[in-house]
Amino acid sequence: MTESPGRKRLATVVFGALALICGLGATQAGATYAPQTASGTNILTSSNPAANQVVSMPPTQLQLIFRDPLTSADVAANMGLSLACNGSPVGLGQAQLGTDFKTVSTALTQIPPAGLCVVSWSLPDFSSGSFNFTSAVAIQTTIAGATGLVITTDTTTPILIGETIGEQKSPPRVGGVIGLLRILEYLFMTAIFGGLALVITAWPEGPTYGVMIRYIRLSWIACVATIYLILTLTTMQQTSQNFLSSLNPFEWLSSLTSGSGIVLIFRFALVVSCGWVALFPERANDPSSQLPATILLVLMIATLGFSRLGQDVAIFTYILGAVHGLSVAYWIGGLMLLSRVILIGPGGDDLVGAVLTFSKHSVLAFGVTLFTGFLQIYLLDSTSILGSAHGRLGVLKIIITAVMIFIVFAFKKFVHQIFADNNHLTRKLAWRLRRAVTVELGFAVLALTITSWMVSTQPPKAVAQLSAPTATYAFREELRNDRFRVVISLTPGLTGINAMRIELIEPRRINNFTVKLIPQAIGYSGIQINVPLTRQGAAIISGDGTFILNVPGIWNIEISGTTTTGELEKLATTIAIPEAPTLPTATTLPSVVTLPTATTLPSVITLPTATTTVGG
Repeated sequence: MTESPGRKRLATVVFGALALICGLGATQAGATYAPQTASGTNILTSSNPAANQVVSMPPTQLQLIFRDPLTSADVAANMGLSLACNGSPVGLGQAQLGTDFKTVSTALTQIPPAGLCVVSWSLPDFSSGSFNFTSAVAIQTTIAGATGLVITTDTTTPILIGETIGEQKSPPRVGGVIGLLRILEYLFMTAIFGGLALVITAWPEGPTYGVMIRYIRLSWIACVATIYLILTLTTMQQTSQNFLSSLNPFEWLSSLTSGSGIVLIFRFALVVSCGWVALFPERANDPSSQLPATILLVLMIATLGFSRLGQDVAIFTYILGAVHGLSVAYWIGGLMLLSRVILIGPGGDDLVGAVLTFSKHSVLAFGVTLFTGFLQIYLLDSTSILGSAHGRLGVLKIIITAVMIFIVFAFKKFVHQIFADNNHLTRKLAWRLRRAVTVELGFAVLALTITSWMVSTQPPKAVAQLSAPTATYAFREELRNDRFRVVISLTPGLTGINAMRIELIEPRRINNFTVKLIPQAIGYSGIQINVPLTRQGAAIISGDGTFILNVPGIWNIEISGTTTTGELEKLATTIAIPEAPTLPTATTLPSVVTLPTATTLPSVITLPTATTTVGG
């Protein structure tokens, strides 16, 4: 059957209309999904740092401004952006798109090294480019001595607004020797006090025995020599002098000016003064000299409670420390006298009476020792008893003391059982009692050793007091947390040249000590100061033009560091930097001024030339 020509024309018209509709739809779809910018045609209009700029301070971010807007934040986040300075790549954060859809910003995660820096970028539409800038960043550093004084890399001694900075050498490492000598110091002091106190309270016949006189005299001589060595080595540690120079007592007076140093010198003077009674023990029982002798002995031992003088502790801590020292000295000193003098052989009623009386008094002295010791640990460590070295040593001392409770009461019971029906000290009884005393004395000496160790540690509640600078600073703030404590001082606190003092209070040792100052103003670089302090002290950046704050406004200060136990929690604060005032420039007057002719004035008056004042 043959199709008519009309139907062919109708089919052609229908198919043509369908094709036209499909073409228009495709065109509209193409118009809908086509990019707003032609492929590969977007370019940079500006940047920060700018192309070919010489940057003298470390930039904190890169900022790129494009000619054409980007379609979304994902385009900026996924763009190819890199920075390399002097051939080394520099870490960048994730790129962020600004509200104008043209500005892309990214933070620098590290300080770029000095040299030629190349910034390369590329967009998903195949637009790409690069530009260069020069990094001339000079990291500012200072070097601090162990005692808090500071030297700079300059060969001359700089002077900063009245604060002189002198050179200091590294201190000798004598801390271990001082710790051992401190144990001997405690033992000899308790031997003097406990021995003479036992003579006063329980054994008045003691000074008639030659062995007792020799024991007290040798203990005093050894104590004087030990404290003399401690003062010498402490002076070496504080001043970095040699041993022979530190032997001079006048060096102690000029060097040991801290609270603990003054107490140590005062203790030495009292120990020397106690020689008046230690060399002649009979003066402890003489009514005419007993009172001054007792006062000297009590003052000597009471200085043990002031070892932390100069630290930020409660006043009640010193009182507890003095009472604790007196009770410990009577208890341990009495045990030493029993072991080395009274129980070395048989004796009569006076020896028996001394042992019985001391067994009663030692229980009371031990109770006072326990009570005051627990209160001291609470005041110095509180809830951080397991979070610090001082607290952990205190726990160990508590465990040893708990064992000694049983020994003290067992010794008292043993003594009363032996002498219940016997008033004579035989050789066998003396040997048995001496063995029991030696066991108790061994635990007591171990407790003294831990006490010496605890003195060299820093409890959480006892922190060093701030050492105020000798110069006046416009800005001074203390920043602290549980483990980190720093004092920042700045002057004059205006734009332009400034000086800074960085004082480390805690921890005692530190690594990677860094201070960053970052302006909140967009487009300006911050400053990083690497402070090579490795121990407590102060570092000073002098106002010689190396430390410049280049923009007014709010600056963020961030302080970081690490210790052997890990990274310290960062300290942070802000400071407002006003614009430095500019003095108005004076107008230079001409050297000759012509005035109108007057009847009383000459026709020409010559004025001296004025000096031009430069603004600044």
